[in-house]
Amino acid sequence: MSRMISRLLLVSMLLVFLSACGTSVQSDRPATHPVSGTVTMNGQPVARANLSFQLADGSGSAAGVTDNQGRYELTTFTAGDGAVPGEYLVAITQFEEPPPGAGVPDDHPDYNPNLPEFVPKNLLPERYATASTSGLKATVVEGPNTGVDFELTD
Repeated sequence: MSRMISRLLLVSMLLVFLSACGTSVQSDRPATHPVSGTVTMNGQPVARANLSFQLADGSGSAAGVTDNQGRYELTTFTAGDGAVPGEYLVAITQFEEPPPGAGVPDDHPDYNPNLPEFVPKNLLPERYATASTSGLKATVVEGPNTGVDFELTD
């Protein structure tokens, strides 16, 4: 009988734990709403672009990275959860990929002391690198925010 009670208690605790895990918003966090869109440069998708959304009042931020088609989803607290509603200033960068073997520690088997130090270069115009100079803005509202697109130019 005690074995059955132990199992019931274990199952009850497991159900309580699993129901808590399914909660997407913690009570101490502001609500976020999905934000997605695309980044293009002169009409072409920008792969591996880093987006930084900064609330205009400086109270928070969200970030995203584009896929090979230039599509992104924002993250604030957990992957893909979106952003808090508000007015945002946006910065976008795209850094070149390091050559093979660059950036490996000197105790790594692929370390090559003959490679020069790799300093990644931003491949997008420098004005887009900071929210204060980019001229890019976005408004996040309650509910899904789709089509928050950015068309960059030279």
